[in-house]
Amino acid sequence: MRKVDIEKVEAGSKLARTIYTSGGQALLSQGIILSENFLERLKGLGYSSIYIEDGFIDDISVDELIRQGTREQAVFCVREVMEDVKFGKTPRTSKVKKVVSDIVDELIANGNLMVNLSDIRSFDEYTFCHSVNVAVISITIGMTLYYPRSKLLDLGLGVLLHDIGKTQISKDILNKPGKLTEEEFSLIKKHTWYGFDMLRSDPEIKITSSHVALQHHERIDGSGYPRQLKGRMIHEYARISAIADVFDALIHDRCYRPKLPVHEVYKYFVEQTYSQFDNYFLDHFIQKIALYPQGTKVLLNDGRSGFVIKQNNIPTCPVIRLFWHYGKDLPKPVEVNLINEISLSITEVLE
Repeated sequence: MRKVDIEKVEAGSKLARTIYTSGGQALLSQGIILSENFLERLKGLGYSSIYIEDGFIDDISVDELIRQGTREQAVFCVREVMEDVKFGKTPRTSKVKKVVSDIVDELIANGNLMVNLSDIRSFDEYTFCHSVNVAVISITIGMTLYYPRSKLLDLGLGVLLHDIGKTQISKDILNKPGKLTEEEFSLIKKHTWYGFDMLRSDPEIKITSSHVALQHHERIDGSGYPRQLKGRMIHEYARISAIADVFDALIHDRCYRPKLPVHEVYKYFVEQTYSQFDNYFLDHFIQKIALYPQGTKVLLNDGRSGFVIKQNNIPTCPVIRLFWHYGKDLPKPVEVNLINEISLSITEVLE
Protein backbone atom coordinates (compact mmCIF):
# COMPACT_ATOMS: atom_id res chain seq x y z
CA MET A 1 0.00 0.00 0.00
CA ARG A 2 1.03 3.59 -0.55
CA LYS A 3 0.23 6.86 1.18
CA VAL A 4 -0.97 9.23 -1.56
CA ASP A 5 -2.00 12.89 -1.70
CA ILE A 6 -5.80 12.79 -1.75
CA GLU A 7 -5.86 15.23 -4.68
CA LYS A 8 -4.12 12.55 -6.76
CA VAL A 9 -6.43 9.69 -5.79
CA GLU A 10 -8.82 8.70 -8.56
CA ALA A 11 -12.38 7.52 -8.00
CA GLY A 12 -12.44 3.72 -8.10
CA SER A 13 -9.25 3.32 -6.06
CA LYS A 14 -9.26 0.83 -3.19
CA LEU A 15 -8.64 2.09 0.35
CA ALA A 16 -5.71 0.17 1.86
CA ARG A 17 -6.09 1.25 5.50
CA THR A 18 -9.14 2.09 7.59
CA ILE A 19 -9.55 5.79 8.35
CA TYR A 20 -10.54 6.58 11.93
CA THR A 21 -11.86 9.72 13.57
CA SER A 22 -10.15 11.10 16.68
CA GLY A 23 -12.99 9.50 18.64
CA GLY A 24 -11.84 6.06 17.50
CA GLN A 25 -14.76 5.37 15.13
CA ALA A 26 -14.12 3.93 11.68
CA LEU A 27 -14.89 6.57 9.07
CA LEU A 28 -14.12 4.39 6.02
CA SER A 29 -13.06 0.76 6.20
CA GLN A 30 -10.09 -0.89 4.51
CA GLY A 31 -10.99 -2.43 1.15
CA ILE A 32 -13.76 0.01 0.27
CA ILE A 33 -13.83 1.37 -3.28
CA LEU A 34 -13.51 5.13 -3.13
CA SER A 35 -16.22 6.96 -5.02
CA GLU A 36 -16.06 10.61 -6.00
CA ASN A 37 -18.47 11.39 -3.14
CA PHE A 38 -16.26 9.61 -0.61
CA LEU A 39 -13.19 11.50 -1.80
CA GLU A 40 -14.94 14.87 -1.69
CA ARG A 41 -16.24 14.10 1.80
CA LEU A 42 -12.71 13.27 3.02
CA LYS A 43 -11.36 16.48 1.51
CA GLY A 44 -14.14 18.43 3.20
CA LEU A 45 -13.20 16.91 6.55
CA GLY A 46 -9.61 18.05 6.09
CA TYR A 47 -7.88 14.78 5.14
CA SER A 48 -4.96 15.50 2.82
CA SER A 49 -3.66 11.96 2.19
CA ILE A 50 -4.81 8.35 2.45
CA TYR A 51 -3.46 4.84 1.88
CA ILE A 52 -4.50 3.09 -1.33
CA GLU A 53 -3.75 -0.09 -3.25
CA ASP A 54 -2.49 0.70 -6.73
CA GLY A 55 -0.91 -2.55 -7.94
CA PHE A 56 2.70 -1.57 -7.27
CA ILE A 57 3.47 -2.41 -3.64
CA ASP A 58 0.14 -3.74 -2.36
CA ASP A 59 2.00 -6.58 -0.63
CA ILE A 60 4.02 -4.14 1.48
CA SER A 61 2.72 -2.94 4.84
CA VAL A 62 4.09 0.12 6.61
CA ASP A 63 6.37 -0.48 9.60
CA GLU A 64 4.56 0.68 12.72
CA LEU A 65 6.41 1.96 15.77
CA ILE A 66 3.21 1.35 17.73
CA ARG A 67 0.10 -0.63 16.78
CA GLN A 68 -2.76 1.22 15.15
CA GLY A 69 -5.03 0.23 18.03
CA THR A 70 -2.60 1.72 20.55
CA ARG A 71 -2.38 4.92 18.50
CA GLU A 72 -6.16 5.24 18.33
CA GLN A 73 -6.44 4.66 22.07
CA ALA A 74 -3.79 7.32 22.73
CA VAL A 75 -5.43 9.85 20.41
CA PHE A 76 -8.81 9.25 22.04
CA CYS A 77 -7.22 9.63 25.50
CA VAL A 78 -5.61 12.98 24.64
CA ARG A 79 -8.87 14.20 23.14
CA GLU A 80 -10.79 13.11 26.24
CA VAL A 81 -8.33 14.80 28.63
CA MET A 82 -8.37 18.05 26.67
CA GLU A 83 -12.16 18.10 26.58
CA ASP A 84 -12.29 17.46 30.34
CA VAL A 85 -9.91 20.36 30.98
CA LYS A 86 -11.77 22.64 28.60
CA PHE A 87 -15.02 22.08 30.50
CA GLY A 88 -13.50 22.36 33.95
CA LYS A 89 -13.40 18.65 34.78
CA THR A 90 -10.51 16.88 36.48
CA PRO A 91 -8.49 14.95 33.88
CA ARG A 92 -8.09 11.20 34.43
CA THR A 93 -4.34 11.04 34.81
CA SER A 94 -4.31 7.31 35.56
CA LYS A 95 -5.76 6.62 32.11
CA VAL A 96 -3.06 8.76 30.48
CA LYS A 97 -0.36 6.88 32.41
CA LYS A 98 -1.72 3.56 31.13
CA VAL A 99 -1.59 4.82 27.53
CA VAL A 100 1.99 6.06 27.97
CA SER A 101 2.98 2.72 29.50
CA ASP A 102 1.55 0.87 26.48
CA ILE A 103 3.41 3.17 24.07
CA VAL A 104 6.71 2.69 25.93
CA ASP A 105 6.32 -1.11 25.96
CA GLU A 106 5.60 -1.27 22.22
CA LEU A 107 8.47 1.07 21.34
CA ILE A 108 10.87 -1.04 23.40
CA ALA A 109 9.62 -4.15 21.59
CA ASN A 110 10.11 -2.42 18.21
CA GLY A 111 13.41 -0.75 19.11
CA ASN A 112 15.08 -1.51 15.78
CA LEU A 113 12.48 0.27 13.64
CA MET A 114 13.18 3.67 12.10
CA VAL A 115 10.87 6.62 12.80
CA ASN A 116 8.25 6.33 10.08
CA LEU A 117 5.09 8.13 11.18
CA SER A 118 2.15 6.95 9.13
CA ASP A 119 -1.00 8.33 10.73
CA ILE A 120 -3.78 9.85 8.65
CA ARG A 121 -5.35 12.92 10.20
CA SER A 122 -7.73 15.76 9.46
CA PHE A 123 -6.96 19.37 10.37
CA ASP A 124 -9.49 19.26 13.23
CA GLU A 125 -7.70 16.29 14.80
CA TYR A 126 -4.25 17.84 14.49
CA THR A 127 -3.60 18.58 18.16
CA PHE A 128 -4.60 15.10 19.37
CA CYS A 129 -2.64 13.17 16.72
CA HIS A 130 0.31 15.53 16.98
CA SER A 131 0.54 14.99 20.74
CA VAL A 132 0.72 11.23 20.25
CA ASN A 133 3.37 11.46 17.52
CA VAL A 134 5.51 13.85 19.54
CA ALA A 135 5.32 11.45 22.48
CA VAL A 136 6.34 8.51 20.27
CA ILE A 137 9.30 10.44 18.81
CA SER A 138 10.42 11.75 22.19
CA ILE A 139 10.32 8.32 23.80
CA THR A 140 12.28 6.96 20.82
CA ILE A 141 14.95 9.60 21.39
CA GLY A 142 14.97 8.70 25.09
CA MET A 143 15.56 5.07 24.16
CA THR A 144 18.62 6.00 22.07
CA LEU A 145 19.93 7.74 25.20
CA TYR A 146 19.37 4.52 27.20
CA TYR A 147 16.81 6.08 29.53
CA PRO A 148 15.44 3.55 32.03
CA ARG A 149 11.76 2.68 31.67
CA SER A 150 10.79 4.91 34.61
CA LYS A 151 12.36 7.91 32.91
CA LEU A 152 10.73 7.05 29.57
CA LEU A 153 7.36 7.03 31.35
CA ASP A 154 7.96 10.47 32.91
CA LEU A 155 9.12 11.87 29.58
CA GLY A 156 6.19 10.33 27.70
CA LEU A 157 3.60 11.61 30.16
CA GLY A 158 4.86 15.18 29.92
CA VAL A 159 5.10 15.09 26.14
CA LEU A 160 1.71 13.47 25.57
CA LEU A 161 0.13 16.39 27.46
CA HIS A 162 2.55 19.10 26.27
CA ASP A 163 -0.17 21.01 24.37
CA ILE A 164 -2.87 20.76 27.03
CA GLY A 165 -2.69 24.53 27.51
CA LYS A 166 -4.12 25.00 24.01
CA THR A 167 -7.52 24.17 25.48
CA GLN A 168 -7.53 27.75 26.77
CA ILE A 169 -6.81 29.29 23.36
CA SER A 170 -9.51 30.12 20.82
CA LYS A 171 -9.79 27.64 17.94
CA ASP A 172 -10.06 30.57 15.56
CA ILE A 173 -6.52 31.56 16.50
CA LEU A 174 -5.14 28.01 16.63
CA ASN A 175 -6.52 27.20 13.17
CA LYS A 176 -5.99 30.56 11.51
CA PRO A 177 -4.69 29.91 7.95
CA GLY A 178 -2.98 33.28 7.58
CA LYS A 179 -0.23 35.01 9.53
CA LEU A 180 -0.98 35.70 13.18
CA THR A 181 -1.06 39.26 14.42
CA GLU A 182 1.33 40.21 17.23
CA GLU A 183 -1.56 40.12 19.68
CA GLU A 184 -2.69 36.67 18.49
CA PHE A 185 0.83 35.27 18.75
CA SER A 186 1.08 36.63 22.30
CA LEU A 187 -2.06 34.68 23.16
CA ILE A 188 -0.67 31.52 21.53
CA LYS A 189 2.47 31.78 23.66
CA LYS A 190 0.37 31.64 26.82
CA HIS A 191 -0.54 28.00 26.18
CA THR A 192 2.83 27.04 27.64
CA TRP A 193 2.07 28.66 31.00
CA TYR A 194 -1.52 27.38 30.98
CA GLY A 195 -0.29 23.83 30.41
CA PHE A 196 2.42 24.06 33.06
CA ASP A 197 -0.02 25.34 35.69
CA MET A 198 -2.48 22.53 34.90
CA LEU A 199 0.10 19.75 35.03
CA ARG A 200 2.01 20.90 38.12
CA SER A 201 -1.26 21.11 40.08
CA ASP A 202 -1.85 17.39 39.46
CA PRO A 203 -0.23 15.38 42.31
CA GLU A 204 0.19 12.36 40.01
CA ILE A 205 2.43 14.26 37.58
CA LYS A 206 6.05 15.04 38.41
CA ILE A 207 7.29 18.60 38.05
CA THR A 208 9.89 17.41 35.53
CA SER A 209 7.07 16.18 33.27
CA SER A 210 5.20 19.47 33.75
CA HIS A 211 8.19 21.44 32.45
CA VAL A 212 7.68 19.93 28.99
CA ALA A 213 4.47 21.95 28.63
CA LEU A 214 6.23 25.13 29.72
CA GLN A 215 9.50 24.79 27.79
CA HIS A 216 8.86 22.85 24.56
CA HIS A 217 9.03 26.11 22.54
CA GLU A 218 12.30 27.26 24.12
CA ARG A 219 15.37 27.13 21.88
CA ILE A 220 19.03 26.51 22.69
CA ASP A 221 20.05 29.96 21.35
CA GLY A 222 17.46 31.76 23.46
CA SER A 223 15.15 32.58 20.55
CA GLY A 224 12.20 30.58 21.90
CA TYR A 225 9.40 31.33 24.38
CA PRO A 226 8.00 31.95 26.95
CA ARG A 227 11.19 32.82 28.90
CA GLN A 228 13.93 32.85 26.22
CA LEU A 229 15.91 30.21 28.11
CA LYS A 230 19.23 29.06 26.68
CA GLY A 231 21.14 25.78 26.55
CA ARG A 232 20.96 23.63 29.65
CA MET A 233 18.67 26.10 31.37
CA ILE A 234 16.02 24.22 29.38
CA HIS A 235 15.04 20.90 30.95
CA GLU A 236 16.31 17.86 29.00
CA TYR A 237 12.75 16.57 28.47
CA ALA A 238 11.82 19.88 26.85
CA ARG A 239 14.97 19.86 24.69
CA ILE A 240 13.94 16.42 23.42
CA SER A 241 10.31 17.34 22.89
CA ALA A 242 11.30 20.49 20.98
CA ILE A 243 12.94 18.32 18.31
CA ALA A 244 9.98 15.94 18.16
CA ASP A 245 7.45 18.78 18.12
CA VAL A 246 9.02 20.57 15.15
CA PHE A 247 9.68 17.37 13.21
CA ASP A 248 6.09 16.15 13.39
CA ALA A 249 4.70 19.60 12.63
CA LEU A 250 6.81 19.91 9.47
CA ILE A 251 6.02 16.48 8.01
CA HIS A 252 2.25 16.99 8.26
CA ASP A 253 -0.10 19.44 6.58
CA ARG A 254 -1.21 22.45 8.57
CA CYS A 255 -4.03 24.84 7.86
CA TYR A 256 -1.49 27.53 6.95
CA ARG A 257 1.10 25.49 4.97
CA PRO A 258 1.62 22.13 3.24
CA LYS A 259 3.79 19.36 4.69
CA LEU A 260 7.45 18.89 3.79
CA PRO A 261 8.98 15.57 2.64
CA VAL A 262 10.97 13.88 5.40
CA HIS A 263 14.30 14.24 3.59
CA GLU A 264 13.76 18.01 3.36
CA VAL A 265 12.94 18.21 7.07
CA TYR A 266 16.15 16.29 7.71
CA LYS A 267 18.08 18.95 5.77
CA TYR A 268 16.23 21.67 7.69
CA PHE A 269 17.46 20.24 10.97
CA VAL A 270 21.00 19.55 9.83
CA GLU A 271 21.73 22.66 7.78
CA GLN A 272 19.73 25.42 9.38
CA THR A 273 18.76 24.82 12.98
CA TYR A 274 21.58 23.21 14.93
CA SER A 275 21.71 26.49 16.86
CA GLN A 276 18.12 26.04 17.99
CA PHE A 277 18.17 22.41 19.13
CA ASP A 278 20.36 20.37 21.44
CA ASN A 279 23.03 18.91 19.14
CA TYR A 280 23.51 15.80 21.25
CA PHE A 281 19.83 14.86 21.21
CA LEU A 282 19.44 15.87 17.57
CA ASP A 283 22.36 13.68 16.49
CA HIS A 284 20.72 10.70 18.18
CA PHE A 285 17.36 11.45 16.57
CA ILE A 286 18.47 11.91 12.95
CA GLN A 287 20.01 8.44 13.03
CA LYS A 288 16.49 7.06 13.60
CA ILE A 289 14.64 9.00 10.88
CA ALA A 290 13.32 7.06 7.90
CA LEU A 291 14.39 9.64 5.33
CA TYR A 292 12.41 7.92 2.60
CA PRO A 293 9.30 6.36 4.19
CA GLN A 294 7.82 3.21 2.70
CA GLY A 295 5.84 4.05 -0.41
CA THR A 296 8.03 7.03 -1.37
CA LYS A 297 8.68 7.17 -5.13
CA VAL A 298 12.37 7.81 -5.78
CA LEU A 299 14.81 8.16 -8.68
CA LEU A 300 18.26 6.52 -8.61
CA ASN A 301 21.42 7.92 -10.15
CA ASP A 302 21.31 5.25 -12.90
CA GLY A 303 17.93 6.47 -14.18
CA ARG A 304 15.81 3.73 -12.61
CA SER A 305 12.88 4.62 -10.37
CA GLY A 306 10.43 2.90 -8.07
CA PHE A 307 9.05 2.79 -4.55
CA VAL A 308 10.75 2.37 -1.17
CA ILE A 309 9.53 -0.88 0.40
CA LYS A 310 11.77 -1.35 3.45
CA GLN A 311 14.04 0.58 5.80
CA ASN A 312 17.61 -0.24 6.82
CA ASN A 313 19.63 0.99 9.78
CA ILE A 314 21.29 3.47 7.42
CA PRO A 315 18.58 6.09 6.65
CA THR A 316 19.96 6.91 3.18
CA CYS A 317 19.97 3.27 2.05
CA PRO A 318 16.48 1.75 1.95
CA VAL A 319 15.30 -1.20 -0.13
CA ILE A 320 13.58 -0.08 -3.34
CA ARG A 321 11.32 -1.93 -5.78
CA LEU A 322 12.15 -0.56 -9.23
CA PHE A 323 9.57 -0.39 -12.04
CA TRP A 324 10.94 2.11 -14.56
CA HIS A 325 14.16 3.12 -16.35
CA TYR A 326 14.09 6.72 -17.56
CA GLY A 327 10.30 6.56 -17.40
CA LYS A 328 9.92 3.35 -19.42
CA ASP A 329 8.65 0.12 -17.87
CA LEU A 330 11.28 -2.43 -16.86
CA PRO A 331 10.67 -6.00 -18.17
CA LYS A 332 9.87 -6.93 -14.57
CA PRO A 333 10.18 -5.23 -11.17
CA VAL A 334 13.61 -5.38 -9.53
CA GLU A 335 14.35 -5.03 -5.82
CA VAL A 336 17.56 -3.26 -4.82
CA ASN A 337 19.03 -2.90 -1.34
CA LEU A 338 21.13 0.26 -1.41
CA ILE A 339 23.29 -0.99 1.45
CA ASN A 340 24.65 -3.63 -0.94
CA GLU A 341 24.92 -1.31 -3.97
CA ILE A 342 27.60 1.28 -3.22
CA SER A 343 27.42 2.74 -6.73
CA LEU A 344 23.70 3.52 -6.41
CA SER A 345 22.09 6.41 -4.57
CA ILE A 346 18.79 8.28 -4.45
CA THR A 347 18.97 11.51 -6.40
CA GLU A 348 15.37 12.72 -6.27
CA VAL A 349 12.01 12.12 -4.63
CA LEU A 350 9.45 11.99 -7.44
CA GLU A 351 6.28 12.34 -5.38
